[in-house]
Amino acid sequence: MKKFLYSSVFLLIANIAFSQNCFKEVAILIDTLRFTQTKNQIQFKGEKFLAFEYFTENPTCEVRLFPQNMENIQKIELAYSQDFQLVDSIFRSQDYFRFKIKFNNLTQTQFLTLNFTIYQIPLKEIPCELRLLPYFNTKVAFAPKDDELYVGEERMFELISNNPENIRTNPIPTNSKDIDYRTEYVNKQLRLYVLPSKIGDVDFSLDLSTFIPYIDEKGRVNYQLPTIKYKFRVKGSRLAFLNTDVKEITIEEATQKEGIEVQLDYNRYLNVGKTYRIENQEKAGGMLVAEIFIKSLMNNGKFLCVLRPYGQHRISESYLYIKAGDEPVCITNFNVTPKTIINNIIIFHEGNRRENVFYPGETVDVRIEGLALHKARFRFDGLNVLTSDSLIRTENVQTFRLQVPMNISKKEIEIFNRNDKIGRTIPVSEYQRPHQQLNFVRINYGAGKQVLSELPQTILYPYTIKDIEVSFDYDKIDENKLFGRQFVSIDITIFNARGDLVDLKRIPNIMVCPGENSPRFAFYNDKQCNKEPISLNKVLGRKTFDLDGWSRIEITISHDKDKYGGEGFSKKIEIILQRKLRFDTEVTFPGGLLIKRADQENFSPFGGISLAIIQQLSFYNPNKINRFQPYKVGIGVLANNAFNFNPNATNRDIGVVLLGSLYPTRRDVKLSFPLFAGMGYFLSAKAWFFLVGPGIFVSF
Repeated sequence: MKKFLYSSVFLLIANIAFSQNCFKEVAILIDTLRFTQTKNQIQFKGEKFLAFEYFTENPTCEVRLFPQNMENIQKIELAYSQDFQLVDSIFRSQDYFRFKIKFNNLTQTQFLTLNFTIYQIPLKEIPCELRLLPYFNTKVAFAPKDDELYVGEERMFELISNNPENIRTNPIPTNSKDIDYRTEYVNKQLRLYVLPSKIGDVDFSLDLSTFIPYIDEKGRVNYQLPTIKYKFRVKGSRLAFLNTDVKEITIEEATQKEGIEVQLDYNRYLNVGKTYRIENQEKAGGMLVAEIFIKSLMNNGKFLCVLRPYGQHRISESYLYIKAGDEPVCITNFNVTPKTIINNIIIFHEGNRRENVFYPGETVDVRIEGLALHKARFRFDGLNVLTSDSLIRTENVQTFRLQVPMNISKKEIEIFNRNDKIGRTIPVSEYQRPHQQLNFVRINYGAGKQVLSELPQTILYPYTIKDIEVSFDYDKIDENKLFGRQFVSIDITIFNARGDLVDLKRIPNIMVCPGENSPRFAFYNDKQCNKEPISLNKVLGRKTFDLDGWSRIEITISHDKDKYGGEGFSKKIEIILQRKLRFDTEVTFPGGLLIKRADQENFSPFGGISLAIIQQLSFYNPNKINRFQPYKVGIGVLANNAFNFNPNATNRDIGVVLLGSLYPTRRDVKLSFPLFAGMGYFLSAKAWFFLVGPGIFVSF
């Protein structure tokens, strides 16, 4: 499934089961009408749709989306589809998003589903589905100029409709009715062909269905139009019309040589033991369609005949004339068509995706293309054929809506024509599609099992990481929808506090199978399925518990796209070993200290450069990565006025000091001048003192 995203756009209509969680309201404005999720939601075939009425084939509408939490949404993206095109770029107002969309050929659109992704703050992607059910109030009128018909003569009438393209036509005539009929849509004209077989006043009923439904007065979705009724006066033909008990005759070598037995209505102009020509026109010189030999007269008053076909014929083309020589004796009609041949089988999955394979639990449309298919009675072994208003049945195309049982155990589906295999099978495969957002993956780095899709991109963790375990919630995979086996890989990259690469590992081809809650659990049984949590320390050379502070562990978990035709999801997180403080030894050079000794009334004069060796605590900024607070605290030794080598120098002494300092926080400064303050005890003078003053700090 190849998708392209329109930037900063969002979805609109469809699976309300999802959309109710995404939007508190959805509104569609088309022409002068407004359709909303709260007022126009319809339950149909077990799913909820937002229904709206359209009046033209390619309407343009405005869509308004009212999210649950507008303030938490960064943007919404709309997935590309051939069913529509974006007309206007997105506009974000205070309470809702608004955009315009133009639909393409709504009458021929099936499974109108639009998929979008909501990007929330903090980083969180929510997939959402919105299903749409367009409907059209289709009307059909039948008003013939006269009501006379003749037995055996097909007559054409025009049907008047406000949307003739929405009418499902069937070129195959009905059978065993007093008046058989068929319908066609030719040259933008909806045509009805009737063929009577009974004399007198005959009631005629016409049943039509639509591609796009309408909403009846009870608010139900309906594809079947009200029955059209009319009464015809049917008169006898100038030539007697004789019915055959067989209306479909196959022309092939066997029937031409041996013939087939048929029953023909009795007529006094036909004689037993004689062969007659059957041609396609009343005049002499018509095409020979068949020969019929009158074998005997049966007890039911009909002739038993042997018929040998030689040319193709359709009931809709003309009558067939039974001739003695070139003289027509009576008329009849039946189809003479070639043997049923299947040229192609196409399977349409949800979203009009074509793939010749069945998946458990899905509903698909199967299209069979070939010759003389109207004579076939296809059967799909093990599948359920659903009654549908969208079936197409012609001589060259047969369409079936099938449901694959959820518990199907067959690996291949045999296709039968009546009781005979056609020689083609369709494989049954398990779903193998990437699970959305990898939300079945769990990560435990010391804070308990976390859902991967809910984790932020950057995690600050202030404790030692004993190990990192990647596990899987197997029951989550097929929870609401079948996804099948998941193939994922794990990439781990470790950097130290300076950004140097420490370790790089990849765990490929991890197969994760759905859990016991899946209806297909028994069919996923595979020895290669992952059953235990994955310990990253088992593959890492540098163990997580041995990492220094502010080391960075990057973990990327992604689908193996080769298993999904190039599709799949990926999630990257980085875990940073946060530290609150650092304890180390620091040598500084305070200069120009202002010292007040406890045994002196006044401050000592400014001294020279001193030397301080401090066991110091540095504090990290909790809101930044590997950045210190501007203050430090330590205890150590102070050599006051240590670099003053004048023999007359005063105030030279060694003291034990408790020292606090303020440092600039800019990293790009090599030379800085911190400010010191503290108190201590001079060992020589045996006096307590207080100090304050600047220093020199050089970083490399």
